[in-house]
Amino acid sequence: MDASTFYDIDRAIGYTVGHAAARIKMALRRAFAAAGHDVTPEQWIVLYRLCETTGMTQVGLGERTVKDKTSITRILDRLETRGLISRRRDARDRRSQRLFPTPEGEDVVRALAPVVRNFAAIAYADLTDEEATILRRILARIEARLDAMPEPKDEP
Repeated sequence: MDASTFYDIDRAIGYTVGHAAARIKMALRRAFAAAGHDVTPEQWIVLYRLCETTGMTQVGLGERTVKDKTSITRILDRLETRGLISRRRDARDRRSQRLFPTPEGEDVVRALAPVVRNFAAIAYADLTDEEATILRRILARIEARLDAMPEPKDEP
């Protein structure tokens, strides 16, 4: 079977963006490990966002980091087990929990920020500033379009 007769995946923007993102995450994970930190890029982003806005809810953090409920729960559980975040009951809504980085979590964000900057400088060195700006603009337009798309309806 020649699958390309159904769909040319190698020309698909979504596949190309996803493939590049996966390669970036793998390389960044190696950079974190080389710096002596056993943290995934996803965990670092969650910690970073919590340092940026402490006291977020899990739902808010999931939306901010584009993680579904299962993924954000798994990441938060691992971060909490490692002592990098804490969960506290919301004083106004006892059903909800607020999330906070611990001092150790803040230390991880501080320690890895230069690693991320250095990684980006090397990984994207072949892009001009103009190309990087255009790429961010194009990706933002795609995200905005995706946000505006209606949810698919279940087929009977």
